[in-house]
Amino acid sequence: MSIAYNTFVITANSMVIVPIVVFLLLVAVIYLLKWLLKASEDVEKTEPYKKLPFESANPPKGVGKGKVSFQYFGYLVMFLAMEPAVVLLTFITIVPKTLIFHALLLYLVLVLVFAPLLAYAAYEAKKIRKWVLD
Repeated sequence: MSIAYNTFVITANSMVIVPIVVFLLLVAVIYLLKWLLKASEDVEKTEPYKKLPFESANPPKGVGKGKVSFQYFGYLVMFLAMEPAVVLLTFITIVPKTLIFHALLLYLVLVLVFAPLLAYAAYEAKKIRKWVLD
């Protein structure tokens, strides 16, 4: 048997050499695209607003109107608490009938685990004072 068909060599190829080659190819493509898409030097010198942040693609005029608060934190946490439960519900639909009781029990446990997080999110969503900027 040739060394090329040895299981150790095949494993080394698939776990080490192939990912390294793919990584190097990706890096090469990124550098090639960076070189191809580089802006010309005249544009860099004649566009003073190129590196500045814009509001709706307009040059900035004066100071910003005000600070923005993270007022929907509670709702974000509620979404993050309920989203796994909804996703897991889709998996229950493909469970074989012989395992449906175990799947529903697991789903109930997971919902109970997320329940305190959901309660905390509802509590945070009601704190209107945090929404107001002083």
